[in-house]
Amino acid sequence: MDYFKLRFPPVLVFAGFAILIWITALFLPGNVQLHGVETAFLVIGIGAGGYFGVTGLSEFRRARTTANPTHPENASAIVCEGIFSKTRNPMYLGLQFILLGWAIYQGNLFAIPVALGFAAYITAFQIIPEEAILEENFGEEYLKYKARVRRWM
Repeated sequence: MDYFKLRFPPVLVFAGFAILIWITALFLPGNVQLHGVETAFLVIGIGAGGYFGVTGLSEFRRARTTANPTHPENASAIVCEGIFSKTRNPMYLGLQFILLGWAIYQGNLFAIPVALGFAAYITAFQIIPEEAILEENFGEEYLKYKARVRRWM
């Protein structure tokens, strides 16, 4: 399983899960009628996801540290201000909101657990390895941040 750690860019994982959600909705039973509210969920998911993603990225830029998730060892600072004072992973949270909106938009009950699979995958193969590297590089400063701010929300 170490093969998957920090292996794939999260945006690629996101795209893979978006496709899996679509395929799930096409081929599995479980379709439900949402009477038009599915579009609202998609818009809300994209809006929330965009907010978390753009805000997180701009905080990284402001701190002049890398936003490259496949090389967390290149981080030059711990970003703990702004949105990072509420969640340690706003960009992953943003992607999760978009996937949940997409899953609900598909109108299939089985699509929602697939969307939540993204959180499980990203936690196991991206976030936990990132955290280990950040703990190694920043020590007590990062441990205090972890104790203060939740991983997701």
